Amino acid sequence: MPTKHLGEAETCVLITHRSKFRGSLWITDDRSAGAFARRRGITAKETYDLMSQAAVDGLVSPAEGHRLLHAMVSAGRHLHRLSRRPEDLLY
Repeated sequence: MPTKHLGEAETCVLITHRSKFRGSLWITDDRSAGAFARRRGITAKETYDLMSQAAVDGLVSPAEGHRLLHAMVSAGRHLHRLSRRPEDLLY
């Protein structure tokens, strides 16, 4: 499929070549796209990272963050990292 990673490629080009997007945070759960971005100096985070930060900042309880991550997977979302227990989100 020739357009399989088109969105990720376009995002990388925008962040690296358009001044208004430089320094942007890239949120992706595509492991290879995240690694590619990091090699180019782009800050890339996964859904797990965002949920962990939300738990640390008190925006969501660790139990609710844990539940939400697992609900995403149950709904068909592919996440590379999951919390085994709610407290994992606090580290």
